[in-house]
Amino acid sequence: MNPERPKVGTGVWIVKDGKVLLGKRLGAHGAHSWCPPGGHLEFGETWEQCVRRETMEEAGIEIQNIRFGGVVDNHQPDWSTHYVTIWMRADWSSGEARNCEPEKCSGWEWFEWESLPSPLFAPVQSHLAQGYHPLAVFHDKLVRDKIIEIIESQAGHANFYTADLQEYGERLRAKLAEEVLEYLESGDTEELADILEVVHSLTALQKVPREQLQLIQTKKREERGGFEKRIVLKETR
Repeated sequence: MNPERPKVGTGVWIVKDGKVLLGKRLGAHGAHSWCPPGGHLEFGETWEQCVRRETMEEAGIEIQNIRFGGVVDNHQPDWSTHYVTIWMRADWSSGEARNCEPEKCSGWEWFEWESLPSPLFAPVQSHLAQGYHPLAVFHDKLVRDKIIEIIESQAGHANFYTADLQEYGERLRAKLAEEVLEYLESGDTEELADILEVVHSLTALQKVPREQLQLIQTKKREERGGFEKRIVLKETR
């Protein structure tokens, strides 16, 4: 067994005006390759503290909205290194990027994601191979049928799939709770329309015609009344 243990490194994708910050490395480990700010995780340091510190030490800028972005494992025998790199994602906060460690980096530049320079540092390549995109917005929720068409008509890209019936029912119920909460927070009439659309979808999934739902509503109203009288029941005995 090799007595050496893998080291823990960090990297942070910093986004400003739709671009990410990269610098060209100097030194034997990944020389002349491009990577974001980052470095070794110090004892007792959180991931957020590490990338905030490294960013200031290397590029002299403040970052905000720091969150987890992924983990990669890179064993590179040619360099006699084995790193587990924790990737974070952050937004630029203040300051102009400058080369604070010229012995380690030749300088910092902002790049469009679709025009990243080459070559990229090995942990960067590993992270991109996982499909990571720092500008992606994760939703993971049921959306109206024409949303994908609308996104793509505006030159956007949408990653989506079609749920099976079981998942569809679960996501409809979650959607109902989401829309009710949005109405309670905003009081917007449009949210009531969204609630009604979800209700109609649920009844369709249960093979209940809208007319039958209306009949059930009417029957319950005739038997028990509506809510127009504003009656609040306090207790019964």
